[in-house]
Amino acid sequence: MEYVKVLAKEAQNFCTECFLKFDVPREDAEIIADHLVLANLRGVDSHGIIRIPYYTEGIRKGLVKPKAEISVVRESPSIALLDGGSGLGIPVAVKATILAIDKAKSAGVGVVGVRNLGHVGMLAYYIKKVVEHGLIGFTCVNAPAIMAPWGGRERIFGTNPLCIGFPMDEGKAIMLDMATSVMAHFKIKVAALRGEKIPERAALDRQGRPTTDSKEAFEGVLLPFGGYKGYGLVLAIEVLTSALLGALQSKYIELHPSTQGGFFIVALDVNRFRNYDEYKKDLLHLVDLVKSCPPAEGVTEILIPGEIEEREVEKRIRDGIPLDITTWNELMNVAKELSVKPLCHTP
Repeated sequence: MEYVKVLAKEAQNFCTECFLKFDVPREDAEIIADHLVLANLRGVDSHGIIRIPYYTEGIRKGLVKPKAEISVVRESPSIALLDGGSGLGIPVAVKATILAIDKAKSAGVGVVGVRNLGHVGMLAYYIKKVVEHGLIGFTCVNAPAIMAPWGGRERIFGTNPLCIGFPMDEGKAIMLDMATSVMAHFKIKVAALRGEKIPERAALDRQGRPTTDSKEAFEGVLLPFGGYKGYGLVLAIEVLTSALLGALQSKYIELHPSTQGGFFIVALDVNRFRNYDEYKKDLLHLVDLVKSCPPAEGVTEILIPGEIEEREVEKRIRDGIPLDITTWNELMNVAKELSVKPLCHTP
């Protein structure tokens, strides 16, 4: 597969200019650019600038609005329910995250739900903001239906991802960000673009037969990770993000890369339980225990969730972000269509 590499700053500027062409407020356009580029830097290319054509298409189709008019449906000192006004999901979710952080600092816990918003992207982006304040964070969303319940073959659930983060020391954190399907839908798209196979028991084709062909899987049905255990988690997230918030259930969300169901986020103040330094000491001891565990045969190192992504950030800041040639050509078409300065790649 042919690749080109781009610098993070160049990608951010390009992304910002694309969304400004759709009358997205500059602050929101810069938030979206920061989000998508961070996803690429962390190696989550399925949620990176590959999304630009799809988010802008969502605006054109009226699935999302360039300017979000957020309203408060209900609110108390520790809880809020917001309506995102059908706005682009990333800036709406950032505002909800900031509100959850403020409430946690004031009341000890901040729980915020949002309905009626577009695709929120990589969940780690929001939990990174939470842990930077020394708070524990949890978030989850539901999404357009592309996954079957355990034992089924019809699309009932979205990939319904979750992210949980624990602050540690010197800006580091335990950061678990995962879809509840074996693979995220757009990661399968990326695999299809690269001509790669996907793992067994990750998807069914349109006829409900198991497949490792990424193109068949993208058009077929995804499966939950961990069998019935993963399915149980999928269902729990669906309840938190639809029934609790009054947002659309996955089955009724229009299938498009710009759409989302409900966004649910929790920020928790460690100091309400115990002194933060004591918490940090015990957490770092636990991490040391895990890291010092003798590795199994064929394994060279025990990793903490989020560690691979942070190492990838360092590498890609230094060497550039790799884009497959298909994605690169799509972005060049966007630049031409919008009369935006084309994204430059490194020699």
